[in-house]
Amino acid sequence: MKIDKSNVKHWLLLVQQACYTLLSICLRPFRKENAKPLIILYGHQLSGNLKALYEQWLLTHSDELNCYFLTLDPEYRDKLKRTGIEVLSSSNLKDMLCAGRCDAMITDHGLHAMSLMVRLTSIKFIDVWHGIPFKGFVPEDFRLQHRYSETWVSSPLLKQIYETRFGFAQEKVISTGYARTDKLFRGDTPINSYRRQAAIPKQNKLVLYAPTWQQNHRGHSLFPFGESQESFIEALSDICAANAATLVIRSHLNAHIIEKQFDNVLYCPMKVFPDTEGLLQETDVLICDWSSIAFDYLALDRPTIFLDVPPPYRNGFSLGPEYRFGEVVQDMTSLREQLASILTDCENYRERRGTMHADITVRVYGEHTDGNAATQQLDRLVEVIAKSDQ
Repeated sequence: MKIDKSNVKHWLLLVQQACYTLLSICLRPFRKENAKPLIILYGHQLSGNLKALYEQWLLTHSDELNCYFLTLDPEYRDKLKRTGIEVLSSSNLKDMLCAGRCDAMITDHGLHAMSLMVRLTSIKFIDVWHGIPFKGFVPEDFRLQHRYSETWVSSPLLKQIYETRFGFAQEKVISTGYARTDKLFRGDTPINSYRRQAAIPKQNKLVLYAPTWQQNHRGHSLFPFGESQESFIEALSDICAANAATLVIRSHLNAHIIEKQFDNVLYCPMKVFPDTEGLLQETDVLICDWSSIAFDYLALDRPTIFLDVPPPYRNGFSLGPEYRFGEVVQDMTSLREQLASILTDCENYRERRGTMHADITVRVYGEHTDGNAATQQLDRLVEVIAKSDQ
């Protein structure tokens, strides 16, 4: 759930979460010992790294760990519960008392009104973040996470960036890989097929347009080069139609794109279809600007086109423009030409960009390209909890 500061209901949920958090902290010393270590996953949605960890827990670690996803949104709790997910709601006192008894809490963004738990309990807090960033950060952006027990990152390069630029203590940053990319590196067949849901013809290639949101730049447009939504989508739609492809428009959780109808164009907002990795598994060509989705897609080693537009970031870059591993285009003419070229001759793209793909994959993921990051993280989690019990 993304907080809308103008929504009174959201403020009430935060106040309720804060009150239940204080009560759970007070009662934690009197808790019964957990039969198995209790793990809580917390984030806006059960997606990305959190979802990958939850799915791996079901497969390999359910005998030694109990695991729940905790949400701020009671409606989302009900939705997940109907699908069989082990879920708790911070608007439910009993659920929050359960969360307050946990041994470890893993987050991919922050804690909303639960931050006092970090200071006042023995819970082990671990951050897995929600994307490998182009976006620049400063140490103040991670004041809460600096107090966590550990932060898990994708590679030694990201570990170095977290320590030297973001102000993390060296011993707290662990290079483990990114759980969300396991299925991409393994080349798994998607379980939740967007192609099937959207009835995309089997013979059609899927071209995904996924821009980042405005971030700190209110003038940042979701459509580049001075184009309107209509002119931009129509141009790409025409190229896709001429090359047996379907264009899918993906809006960020913080952004909204009006769904105007064009031939062979579909809209797949994150709010409606949160399984980004499932969508990427079925994507043949990605078009993006500075979105971290590019580094997820890198795990598939498929053609990517980067739009060379001003970045919407206040604090520069974490990974700079040199990490744009695909074709970089400066205008609509170049974009049309590159997309048409890739759709008609993908091998030519691989000949030109393959070496750069491989080089940046090594930098961004290090040795963690075997599709086992989630298993390794859960194994580490067991060790972290065991050490705290000694």
